[in-house]
Amino acid sequence: MNVVTVTPISRGLFKESLTYFSTLPIAPGAIVTVPVRNRSVEALVLEVKPVEEAKSSLKTANFALKKIERVKHESFFSPNFLEAARQTSKYFISPLGQTLSNLVPADILTTSSKLLNSPARRETKVYERPRGLEKYILQEADDDRLIYYKGLVREEFARGFSVFLCLPTLAEIKKVVGFLGRGIDNYTIILHGRLGKKSLLEAWHEAVTIKHPVLIIGTPIFLSLPRPDLKTIIIDRENSPGYRTLNRPFLDYRIFAERLAEVNRQQFILGDLVLRTETVHLLEKGVFQPKVALKHHLISVADQVIMSAKNPPGEFRIFGEELLELIKRAAAASERLFLFVHRRGLAPIVVCEDCGAAVTCRNCHGPVSWHKRGDGDDSFFLCHHCGDERGPAEKCANCGGWRLLGLGIGLERVARELAEALPQIKISKLDSDEIKNERQAGTVIKKFLDTPGGVLVGTEMATHYLKDKVENVAVVAIDSLFAIPDYRINERVFNLLIRLRSLASKRFIIQTRAVRSELFDYASRGALLDFYRHELKERREYGYPPFKIFIKINLTGEKNDVLLAMKALEKDLAGYEFDTFAASRLSKGNDFGLNLLLRLKTDAWPDEKLSEILESLPPQYVVTVDPENLLD
Repeated sequence: MNVVTVTPISRGLFKESLTYFSTLPIAPGAIVTVPVRNRSVEALVLEVKPVEEAKSSLKTANFALKKIERVKHESFFSPNFLEAARQTSKYFISPLGQTLSNLVPADILTTSSKLLNSPARRETKVYERPRGLEKYILQEADDDRLIYYKGLVREEFARGFSVFLCLPTLAEIKKVVGFLGRGIDNYTIILHGRLGKKSLLEAWHEAVTIKHPVLIIGTPIFLSLPRPDLKTIIIDRENSPGYRTLNRPFLDYRIFAERLAEVNRQQFILGDLVLRTETVHLLEKGVFQPKVALKHHLISVADQVIMSAKNPPGEFRIFGEELLELIKRAAAASERLFLFVHRRGLAPIVVCEDCGAAVTCRNCHGPVSWHKRGDGDDSFFLCHHCGDERGPAEKCANCGGWRLLGLGIGLERVARELAEALPQIKISKLDSDEIKNERQAGTVIKKFLDTPGGVLVGTEMATHYLKDKVENVAVVAIDSLFAIPDYRINERVFNLLIRLRSLASKRFIIQTRAVRSELFDYASRGALLDFYRHELKERREYGYPPFKIFIKINLTGEKNDVLLAMKALEKDLAGYEFDTFAASRLSKGNDFGLNLLLRLKTDAWPDEKLSEILESLPPQYVVTVDPENLLD
């Protein structure tokens, strides 16, 4: 009989390891099924000892060992994959099992006993890459990147190598698959989370058994697919927030992909229209090399216009006269217009006119937005953070007043004001309130493109479905984004504007109250180098990433308990640089929250002592490395 140490591959368990016994022959690396509480979960075997060697520890244990239920796969994960997962787990202060649960699709894990773990190898010679690590960046327009990738795939196929093109969303996959798969349809495998279980297992089986090199186009969770001839990993749209997991353990798949490429000695490429500032900094340090010379400017055939959004004294209108006139001219010339709005709903925030307090969510205490359904008067409050919805017939929680006022500009309000000003224009809307699936989005886009002189009012969601250029693209009401206290906000706005600019074939318009803004000037000129220089200078001056690494620790609960617990943690962290401040959102059922933000030198993480402190924290402490949001 053996004593077996495992790590549960489950998102809801925070134990790094558990111990069981087994009479079955098991080796480290196997996937087994174990009982945890009242359910069975998959687990990775970490260590196996004969019971004789573990007698002393068993005698002092205050629990009875349970039996391993089943061996599902003797060696599902390759040693290199596990090493990359361990490094990623250490970087993000996450139990290995939780990390693995985010790196392998659940349907693959539960069916692992029926799956092969390596493909049949070709009999022809496979050329090995040079020993030097190959890390590259590719900053090009979307079409130009695809042309480069197509040539690269053919080149790798000729050498006997497979390629993994990783994209953050299904919408992005659909944009590229027709072009890249053309001519190699039989050797192109598509993998994403919307596949049904049967289709997923068939695609996985094909991907690991086909002898010919393959092009895998998939979302990042499918980097777990075992393919020994895979020698290139491409992370495209690398600036997308879609590479971050939304829930614990808050992984960044770009970090894992880079670690995986390192241990496998694979070629690693980061590509996008606008790269992250952190990526450009690594290029300057020599960590990455450009695949083609980095562009200083992005060329556009569209006219670039920055319009003033100022209103007459005493009035507030979303559309300035200049933009309204342009929309009229575009409609008269049968030109289409995509009108971008960065928030959905009628108003992004609701306040009390009597005391000024914001209306907040009952669950997470974040600000709610005001929405209306369809063209009627059915209005409601919606929290965009947790999705809680409630009717608007309520009093101010702070003073009891009834005078609640919606502030700011949302998509619904823009569409209504445009319809009132120009009733003859046909208007389509595309945001997550209007659209619930891919088919609906496709229908809206087709209707818009088939309507000369039509207007599409959409959020960023619309950019994922607009494959073709439109004559006019106008940005309305983007100024409020700069009120978000996020050190990445300039990069996010710049990236968004450049991507919108790339969709325009005749005119790209920014309507703003800050017409002299350097950022808008950079975006209208496509001045990439000027933007990066400005952004890196500011981040260096204020000690932001990539010149520091941030680690956020969030704790919510009863106020006195949170204050005492954070004080104790601050003592444990003496000697490290950190700030403690109030959290802007709370977890459900709690009334108080604090964040502690650690600032580390870039070469000081992972830090063994600090890792030990953070790993010992109980589950109610939420630890996020390189957080997307500092205040929540």
